Amino acid sequence: MSETTPGRDRWRWLRREAIDLGDLLVQIIAVVVGILLALLINNWVMQRQQQATVDEAMRAIRAELTLNRSDLRTYAKHMFDMAAAMQNAPANKNQPPKACYQWDGWDGIGGLAPIDAAYQTSIATQALANMPFEQAQLVAQVYGWQHYVLKGIDLDASLLMQQPHSLEFCAGVVEEIGRNAVRLDERYAKLIGPDPNAPSAPGTRATSTTRNPP
Repeated sequence: MSETTPGRDRWRWLRREAIDLGDLLVQIIAVVVGILLALLINNWVMQRQQQATVDEAMRAIRAELTLNRSDLRTYAKHMFDMAAAMQNAPANKNQPPKACYQWDGWDGIGGLAPIDAAYQTSIATQALANMPFEQAQLVAQVYGWQHYVLKGIDLDASLLMQQPHSLEFCAGVVEEIGRNAVRLDERYAKLIGPDPNAPSAPGTRATSTTRNPP
């Protein structure tokens, strides 16, 4: 029986074969290309998912603003009708200043409550962050104007109830509140198009004191 070198069989698995650099390069390129393709596919899928979220958010926002517009149109008409009723009420002729709610024809300036649930959801789901900048800016501006008008109504309510005012002043403020509602409707049009049924605002009163949306 032939002799063998001690440990030869044990370490035979350590023998190295010649490395083909061409094959190695091909394998490296294949791995890199596979990784890049996986990244591209993943990025494409993410972009499609983000766009689907943006599209769904915009559908919800437009539907929400359409509902708000309907309430806004009703509210604006109510303000214009109330201002006219106060001006034309025979009982109000030649009366001294009084709290606005004491004038005949007064019917309150509350009742406008536009919603912003779709807008808040688009922020929470980051749909707004994934929109093109100009589109996201326009959405934010429209809802900012909506908040502004509601805040203005609250301030006007405090103003009208604090002390006596002339009939002309009270009717003018009510009319201007309705006019601001029409202006908000015009802001909505930037996202959902114009409303052919929007009430037309009466002529501007010199005594109007409320603020216009910026």
